[in-house]
Amino acid sequence: MAQQRMNVQAPVKRLFAKRWSTRAFNPDKPVEKEQLASCLEAARWAPSCFGEQPWHYIIADRFADAENWHKALATLAPKNQLWARHAPVLIVAVAEHAFSHNGNPNRWAEYDTGQATICLCLQAMQLGLATHQMGGFDADTLKQQLAIPETMHVMSVTALGYPGDVAALDDDFQPMESASRTRKPLQEIVHAGLWGDAWKPPAAAGWEARYQETSVERLPWFHHGLDADFERALAQSELTEGAALDIGCGPGTQTIALAKRGFTVTATDISHSAVESTLQLAEAENVSITCHVDDVLDSRLSDPFDLILDRGIFHCFDENADQQAYLATLRRLLKPQGLLLLKCFHKDEKSEMGPPCRYHETDIRRLFADGFELIEAQNTYFTSAAMEKPPKALFCIIRRLAS
Repeated sequence: MAQQRMNVQAPVKRLFAKRWSTRAFNPDKPVEKEQLASCLEAARWAPSCFGEQPWHYIIADRFADAENWHKALATLAPKNQLWARHAPVLIVAVAEHAFSHNGNPNRWAEYDTGQATICLCLQAMQLGLATHQMGGFDADTLKQQLAIPETMHVMSVTALGYPGDVAALDDDFQPMESASRTRKPLQEIVHAGLWGDAWKPPAAAGWEARYQETSVERLPWFHHGLDADFERALAQSELTEGAALDIGCGPGTQTIALAKRGFTVTATDISHSAVESTLQLAEAENVSITCHVDDVLDSRLSDPFDLILDRGIFHCFDENADQQAYLATLRRLLKPQGLLLLKCFHKDEKSEMGPPCRYHETDIRRLFADGFELIEAQNTYFTSAAMEKPPKALFCIIRRLAS
């Protein structure tokens, strides 16, 4: 299943991160009645207006009641039937639109039914089951086939079962199962006080989320050992020692490689988990480093450095204020004549995934015009074992000018 979430903005419990509407179900494995009862019990305890619990569920179990399961399946949209036919259980969610205590319309009935159904789905995930909610069905026919009263509103049909083999799906569905999961950013859907004023989560929360839920070897920016572009630049500059700073150290591989080459290395990252990963790697490799949780846009570091490495941080800042804060930090922390080795996405890289900013050499010259000298800019790639097709990159050697 597609478990890799792209552009996550804050840590969440693994249960929420793993929830995925798969189309691949094991057709030969029934859902135990005890497991099904647990899912329905989770729904029963969902919140609702006045505690009304306006939801009803109809369970169509292929192993226990094949006739009604086939009736429910036949009402699904043809494309849904292609994969839902493998699900052992179909759950029809129905909302009752009048309060039982006074008969008045319950305008929250659909909302509350949705709350109950997601509780059911999360409990299923916790039990090792898979779910897929559907809106593609013929409601009128479904009412007729399953004897649902006319006053009820059919809200959804949820396929439930154990995960199956993706390879067994029709070819049209297989890319959907492996695609990275994306969502609108919080800034587009959350408003701060007034409609239209975007609420922005702290950047650190998103980085922490990626490190918490994905092993470092599977992160797109993981690179075992020193990046070849950095290695070439160090050989070219004949710089073999001194104080080095690895900003956005991530998994720590660049940090450790520098330390092994004789540099006195300080590593920083905005993510606590990334810093912990770097410290663990340093201990395993028996090298001495200094590592801090630090934000390059508001850095607490004070000692100047002979060398600064940036392998994928600058291109994350799409606002001018953040870019200027980054540059101010470099002016303060990089010694005169010190080198910045900068690797970022190239403007010719057109993939939708990845950082918000991509650059040409002319962009770097313009942005680093105050206090820096661009020595070299080379077109290259971000190579990583986690990426089948390495994205295009721009590698720059930049010298800090004397004040």
